[in-house]
Parts: sequence; C-alpha cells; structure tokens
Amino acid sequence: MARFRRTLIVEQNNDYINQIKEMLREESASFLCTTNGGKALELYDKYHPDLVLVEAILPGYDGFALMEHMLADKNVIKIVLTPMNQDLIIKKAFELEAAYVIVKPYIKKYFVERILEAADQQEERRIVPAESDQLLAGKISVALKKLGVPVNIKGYKLLREALLMICMDPAKARPLNFNVYEPLARKYASTIKCVERNIRHAIETAATRGDTEAFYEYFGYTISPEKGKPTNSEFIATLAEKILSQQE
Repeated sequence: MARFRRTLIVEQNNDYINQIKEMLREESASFLCTTNGGKALELYDKYHPDLVLVEAILPGYDGFALMEHMLADKNVIKIVLTPMNQDLIIKKAFELEAAYVIVKPYIKKYFVERILEAADQQEERRIVPAESDQLLAGKISVALKKLGVPVNIKGYKLLREALLMICMDPAKARPLNFNVYEPLARKYASTIKCVERNIRHAIETAATRGDTEAFYEYFGYTISPEKGKPTNSEFIATLAEKILSQQE
C-alpha cells in the first residue's frame, strides 16, 4: 500500500535520482524523474504528483521557480534537496512552503522518516481542521512514537488513523472490522485483512523492539500473561482511552 500515487524527482544527478527511487520504492506507486527544471514544470502540470522532491539549484529553470509555480497547490508535499546547508537556501525554501529541506548526502532512515512525517502533518491539516482535533492528532502521534511504532512502516499510518477515528467516536471501537478496518481499506484501495495485518505488525513491532517501559506503562496491567502482546482491539481501545483522558 504505497503512501504516494506519484512522486516527481528533480535532481541534476541521475545517481541521486536512482538512490531516491530506491529509498522510496515502497512508499510511491510511480515516479516521474528529470534533471531539467523546465521539464519538471511540464511533468508537474501534466501528472499532478502528490510528492515533489526538487533540487534547489538547477541550471536554467531552477528548483525555486518550480516551488513558486506550485504555491497554489496545497495538496502536494514539497521537499527541497540541496548539497549546501546554507541559511539563504533554507530560508527561501520555507518561504515557498517546503515541508522539509534535506541536505546531501542522503541517509535512507532519516530521508524516509522526514517525508512520512511531512505526509502525516499534511494529512492532519486536511482531515482535522479544528484546533482541538489537531491537538488530539498530535497526541496520538506522540504516543505512537513514545511506544516505538516506526513511522516508516505501513501500519503506523493505519494505526494512527484508527486511533483518531476511535478517539473522535469511541463507539466505533466495537467491532473494528466494520467501523475502522473497512473505511481504511476503502480509503487506501486495500482489504480489511491487509489493514488488520499491517496494524498488527505495527503493534508487534512496538511490543518487540520499542520502548518496553512505555509499552507496559500503557498496557502492562490490561493484558493477561498468556496473551503477552495486546490484541489490535485492546491496543487501540486502551491507548485511545488514555489519550482521551489527557484531553480532560
């Protein structure tokens, strides 16, 4: 289940283009790639990508010109790439609404994390317009990161959205299959079983590799020794309850 439909990569160096494609292989369904700023503008106008990674300095029609062209588009995630950690470049990038500025050389773990964080932030702004709900979405993200759920696995996004749905309407906690998994499966063109499996993987990853103290702080007294790890329902219901108690 790819996070992005189309990713536009605008880079002077084809080796970097190939590196970025490999790093985002599981996150993007397709890629549009060019080393030319003018061609990038054509690709953007024709295919409307939902993620654009553009090098700041390009010959001719540079990356900032493309960023200016995209200013009216609030749905695209814009990431500026640069070989130079210069204040002027960073300041200009954020003025043109870049979500992040990533300086070369690229390290896969942090590269992917920053892009997924940008996607999460944009999704929160789109689906949670109220200030109180933005605070709720932020608390969910903090709790998941505290528990050690990796942001770069598919289940993180699904688990985060499932928690948001339950926190906003606790009655949806039973049954998850129809109240949570089904709408998420429709939204991401997936299946209920796939959604359930990815959420399960995220929970088990946190239980196995995450912060043990944080995990048992939330769930240590609500699950039986026989089960070991909480079920999806137990995890979501218990965590939602604790997050909502922080709202009071």
